[in-house]
Amino acid sequence: MNAPKKSLRALMSRLIDYAGLYPPASLSLPDAFGNFVTYQTDPDAWMLARFVIPAGRLAELSPWMTNFDGALSFTVLGRSGKDIGEFSEGINLDLQSIQSFCALHPTQVVVDMFEVSLPVSAFDDQYALNDLVKQTAEQLNVNGLTVFFEAPFGEGWQARADKLFYALRKVKDKHVGFKLRTGGVTVESFPSTEQVAWAIVEARDSGIPLKCTAGLHHPIRHFNESVGTKMHGFLNVFGAGVLAVANGISQDLVQFILDDEDPSSFRFGEDEFTWKGLRVAASDLEKIRHRFISFGSCSFDEPREDLKQLDLL
Repeated sequence: MNAPKKSLRALMSRLIDYAGLYPPASLSLPDAFGNFVTYQTDPDAWMLARFVIPAGRLAELSPWMTNFDGALSFTVLGRSGKDIGEFSEGINLDLQSIQSFCALHPTQVVVDMFEVSLPVSAFDDQYALNDLVKQTAEQLNVNGLTVFFEAPFGEGWQARADKLFYALRKVKDKHVGFKLRTGGVTVESFPSTEQVAWAIVEARDSGIPLKCTAGLHHPIRHFNESVGTKMHGFLNVFGAGVLAVANGISQDLVQFILDDEDPSSFRFGEDEFTWKGLRVAASDLEKIRHRFISFGSCSFDEPREDLKQLDLL
């Protein structure tokens, strides 16, 4: 095992949210949570961030809580809803679940991230969307939660995402961010590199933090036979993000980085991270990473095994 270079540590520090409950792993709650607890003492634990769990399942965790050295971190997924009314009711139920869980385990857990998909109907009216985002952010922020909003993927996604970024810019003083879905278990759930590049540049230019979810198990873009499509690489996505901020590059160049399937293009040193002449200092990486938060992965083993195969760990 190689000692990770300083620039790799800066890029990968607390980058992986463990989502073992979700496909394709789809583990039981005891197994997924047991893995997360075990990973806390792993030599690679510096890459691990939060445990991903739906708000409605937090109560199921209580029998599995034991004494830890320090508290465990969680990102909680909201119920959402088919319309604004159901969405708002879901937020209230989610908060009740979070408050009850934290009250039962005040020294063992830190629940500080909340992710939720907005209903498609919320995008019919920009003003109503702005109000919904603002009210939801205020309600969650006062409870210590940073909220990452997702525009449902599928036909018309970019138009919805554009409206969501507009709403998020209106509440930049709040603890809010944009959640980007980067894959799934079907071809249709994978955004194109053009769409991902657009989202990265939009997040950079608007100053909105970005989180990613799904499809980023591996570091470099590649064709996956089981899904039947090319999957994005987490080094491509987050490397493109930090380079975009550090160098002010165009969306087209961001897309070139996302499309790159050559691992040797991504070079990590003690002082800097580079991609084909573009560079960002390791010290700057640490500052930029607060804008590119993390990605959810149903496996913690696959990302680090691949990094080891690339002689980066």
